[in-house]
Amino acid sequence: MDLLIEKLDGSRYYLSQYKVLITEFEESAPSVTRNNMQLDQRNGNIDFGGWQTGKTINITGYYRADDMDEEEVLREKLYALLSDPDGYYITQLKTTHETAVERPGETSGGYYDKLKDYPSHKRFLVYTEAPELELVGNVGGTLLYKITAEFKTIKLPYGESVQQDLYVKPNVPYYGRNLIIRTGEIVNTMIGADGSLQAWGSASVMHDKITVTAGEKLTFHQEQPVDAAYCFRYNWYDTDGTYLSRVAHPENAIFTVTVPENAAALWVSYPNVGRVKVERGTTATPWSPAPEDSEYNSWRYGLNGNVSIPYSGTVPCNQLEQQFAIELTAMGGASSLSFKIDDTELTYSGAVADGDVFMFSGFSYTQNGLSIVSKTNKAYFILQPDKPNRITCNVPGTVKILGFQNLYA
Repeated sequence: MDLLIEKLDGSRYYLSQYKVLITEFEESAPSVTRNNMQLDQRNGNIDFGGWQTGKTINITGYYRADDMDEEEVLREKLYALLSDPDGYYITQLKTTHETAVERPGETSGGYYDKLKDYPSHKRFLVYTEAPELELVGNVGGTLLYKITAEFKTIKLPYGESVQQDLYVKPNVPYYGRNLIIRTGEIVNTMIGADGSLQAWGSASVMHDKITVTAGEKLTFHQEQPVDAAYCFRYNWYDTDGTYLSRVAHPENAIFTVTVPENAAALWVSYPNVGRVKVERGTTATPWSPAPEDSEYNSWRYGLNGNVSIPYSGTVPCNQLEQQFAIELTAMGGASSLSFKIDDTELTYSGAVADGDVFMFSGFSYTQNGLSIVSKTNKAYFILQPDKPNRITCNVPGTVKILGFQNLYA
């Protein structure tokens, strides 16, 4: 095994660089402290709860030196590396099972050079009071020393994943882009048999034409049952905008067409009830609004319990202790804000505008960089293991967890 040391300035060191081979890496459970009080003439005591205070990690390893001078140099470097009052992160590097065991006499020499190490999924922010070195003896003409150290956690009594800024995305299937832009549509109008616009109470026409390429496939689908009143009608136009032909589909709710050879644009009329979609390709994906339409943001960025924070730690991650922050970018407006993770709700009584950026850290609450703490209920969040950590918000938007970590007991 090996041990990775990561200083707070980002520099990284392996104990194997100092000829150290780690043979033991033992971590304790987080220690628990309770607050209770004994009252005279009362059985038992009054318990005010408990908390976890720290964790210890004990390592044992060995290193060789050719002579006393080399051992002194290695000793000084190890002391300088490990006796850092600012603390550092340690990560266990485990040895792969494939090379850990072989039959006696199968190979000779260079055994340790064949070992391969891989990092643990967690690391620990620690310090050690004093690593201990002990002379084992002279082996094969070299000095063999044993090194032991007891590390104690700083800040949190847990193993931690590497911090990252996590963009929380909804788990949705692929949706093809809807080419029908309904903003500015011509209502109560259809494309008539001669390609001209005619009044028709059950149809609407796109304001603009769709640019197409000869030979490509387009798929149409509508939710309204198809008949002569409720159906797709469309015109083909060439590169000069000259009308080519008009087609109607009163018999198909879903169909695919091939763009004619000379066509460069498409103008569509469609039922004005139900939902309609035209997309490129031969697959009819679930309905979605065009990005240019006003309802797109609430559909695409709606936080209706469809987004979960993928927390995979084994202990709760408390925002006040771990200090992660939540960044919410609003994609719509509202007179107030309600943001929830599972059953914990943060409320804000002020107005929300499209594009506003909120930051919630558990002790600081800002809107576009300005403090809004007086208008919130000052809630903070705890990510729970084995729970969905589902996000719900009355305003559509994007969510990013800054400084996200998984914590392990």
